[in-house]
Amino acid sequence: MNSERLFERELTRLNIHLPEKRISLKEALSSSKPLVKTKAGTTHSFKREELEFLSKITPKEEWDELRLPILIALEPKLGRGAARISGKAEGEVASKILNKRSGGELVIYRPEVAILRKKLPTTSQYLFMV
Repeated sequence: MNSERLFERELTRLNIHLPEKRISLKEALSSSKPLVKTKAGTTHSFKREELEFLSKITPKEEWDELRLPILIALEPKLGRGAARISGKAEGEVASKILNKRSGGELVIYRPEVAILRKKLPTTSQYLFMV
Protein backbone atom coordinates (compact mmCIF):
# COMPACT_ATOMS: atom_id res chain seq x y z
CA MET A 1 0.00 0.00 0.00
CA ASN A 2 1.44 3.37 -0.96
CA SER A 3 1.78 6.20 1.55
CA GLU A 4 -0.94 8.36 -0.05
CA ARG A 5 -3.51 5.59 0.22
CA LEU A 6 -2.44 4.86 3.79
CA PHE A 7 -2.84 8.54 4.66
CA GLU A 8 -6.36 8.64 3.11
CA ARG A 9 -7.31 5.56 5.08
CA GLU A 10 -6.09 7.10 8.33
CA LEU A 11 -7.99 10.33 7.60
CA THR A 12 -11.16 8.32 7.00
CA ARG A 13 -10.62 6.56 10.32
CA LEU A 14 -10.19 9.89 12.11
CA ASN A 15 -13.51 11.13 10.70
CA ILE A 16 -15.59 8.00 11.36
CA HIS A 17 -17.41 9.83 14.19
CA LEU A 18 -19.00 12.23 11.67
CA PRO A 19 -22.63 11.91 10.63
CA GLU A 20 -23.63 10.23 7.40
CA LYS A 21 -26.05 13.13 6.93
CA ARG A 22 -26.42 16.32 8.94
CA ILE A 23 -29.86 17.55 9.99
CA SER A 24 -31.27 21.06 10.27
CA LEU A 25 -31.91 22.80 13.56
CA LYS A 26 -35.60 22.75 12.63
CA GLU A 27 -35.55 18.95 12.22
CA ALA A 28 -33.66 18.49 15.48
CA LEU A 29 -36.07 20.71 17.43
CA SER A 30 -39.11 18.86 16.09
CA SER A 31 -37.71 15.41 16.93
CA SER A 32 -38.48 13.69 20.22
CA LYS A 33 -34.98 12.15 20.12
CA PRO A 34 -32.74 14.43 18.05
CA LEU A 35 -29.84 12.41 16.65
CA VAL A 36 -27.83 11.54 13.55
CA LYS A 37 -26.38 8.25 12.37
CA THR A 38 -22.57 8.26 12.17
CA LYS A 39 -20.33 6.80 9.50
CA ALA A 40 -19.34 4.20 12.09
CA GLY A 41 -22.97 3.02 12.24
CA THR A 42 -23.63 4.38 15.72
CA THR A 43 -25.83 7.32 16.67
CA HIS A 44 -24.90 10.75 17.94
CA SER A 45 -27.54 12.52 20.07
CA PHE A 46 -28.01 16.24 20.54
CA LYS A 47 -28.79 17.70 23.96
CA ARG A 48 -32.12 19.49 24.06
CA GLU A 49 -30.58 22.42 26.04
CA GLU A 50 -28.10 23.08 23.23
CA LEU A 51 -30.83 22.98 20.61
CA GLU A 52 -32.88 25.47 22.62
CA PHE A 53 -29.83 27.72 22.97
CA LEU A 54 -29.22 27.57 19.21
CA SER A 55 -32.89 28.37 18.54
CA LYS A 56 -32.57 31.52 20.65
CA ILE A 57 -29.50 32.86 18.83
CA THR A 58 -30.58 31.82 15.31
CA PRO A 59 -33.42 33.64 13.54
CA LYS A 60 -36.34 31.25 13.01
CA GLU A 61 -36.18 31.73 9.22
CA GLU A 62 -32.63 30.26 9.30
CA TRP A 63 -33.47 27.11 11.27
CA ASP A 64 -33.67 25.13 8.00
CA GLU A 65 -30.22 26.39 6.94
CA LEU A 66 -28.33 25.61 10.16
CA ARG A 67 -26.94 22.07 9.75
CA LEU A 68 -26.07 19.99 12.79
CA PRO A 69 -23.63 19.10 14.02
CA ILE A 70 -21.68 22.26 13.23
CA LEU A 71 -18.37 21.06 11.78
CA ILE A 72 -15.12 22.55 13.03
CA ALA A 73 -12.69 21.74 10.23
CA LEU A 74 -9.11 21.37 11.40
CA GLU A 75 -7.06 22.16 8.30
CA PRO A 76 -3.25 22.23 8.50
CA LYS A 77 -3.10 24.70 5.59
CA LEU A 78 -4.77 27.31 7.83
CA GLY A 79 -1.87 27.20 10.25
CA ARG A 80 -1.33 25.66 13.64
CA GLY A 81 -4.39 25.82 15.88
CA ALA A 82 -6.68 27.29 13.21
CA ALA A 83 -10.02 25.84 12.15
CA ARG A 84 -12.76 26.71 9.67
CA ILE A 85 -16.50 26.89 10.18
CA SER A 86 -18.18 26.58 6.77
CA GLY A 87 -21.72 27.59 5.96
CA LYS A 88 -23.42 30.94 6.38
CA ALA A 89 -25.74 29.93 9.24
CA GLU A 90 -23.04 27.92 11.01
CA GLY A 91 -20.55 30.79 10.73
CA GLU A 92 -23.12 33.24 12.09
CA VAL A 93 -23.82 31.02 15.11
CA ALA A 94 -20.11 30.66 15.87
CA SER A 95 -19.55 34.40 15.45
CA LYS A 96 -22.38 35.19 17.91
CA ILE A 97 -20.97 32.81 20.51
CA LEU A 98 -17.44 34.17 20.04
CA ASN A 99 -18.45 37.84 19.62
CA LYS A 100 -16.79 38.03 16.20
CA ARG A 101 -17.96 39.60 12.99
CA SER A 102 -18.74 37.17 10.22
CA GLY A 103 -20.07 37.15 6.72
CA GLY A 104 -20.58 33.41 6.81
CA GLU A 105 -17.52 31.18 6.67
CA LEU A 106 -15.30 31.82 9.66
CA VAL A 107 -11.70 30.99 10.61
CA ILE A 108 -11.19 30.56 14.34
CA TYR A 109 -8.22 29.71 16.53
CA ARG A 110 -7.51 27.22 19.33
CA PRO A 111 -8.87 29.32 22.26
CA GLU A 112 -12.04 30.05 20.26
CA VAL A 113 -12.40 26.39 19.29
CA ALA A 114 -12.30 25.54 23.01
CA ILE A 115 -15.03 28.11 23.79
CA LEU A 116 -17.21 26.85 20.96
CA ARG A 117 -16.82 23.19 21.94
CA LYS A 118 -17.54 24.00 25.60
CA LYS A 119 -20.73 25.85 24.64
CA LEU A 120 -21.82 23.28 22.02
CA PRO A 121 -20.41 19.87 23.06
CA THR A 122 -23.05 17.77 21.29
CA THR A 123 -24.01 20.11 18.44
CA SER A 124 -20.47 20.63 17.14
CA GLN A 125 -17.82 18.14 16.00
CA TYR A 126 -14.28 18.16 14.68
CA LEU A 127 -13.64 17.41 11.02
CA PHE A 128 -10.06 16.47 10.15
CA MET A 129 -8.88 17.76 6.77
CA VAL A 130 -5.72 17.55 4.71
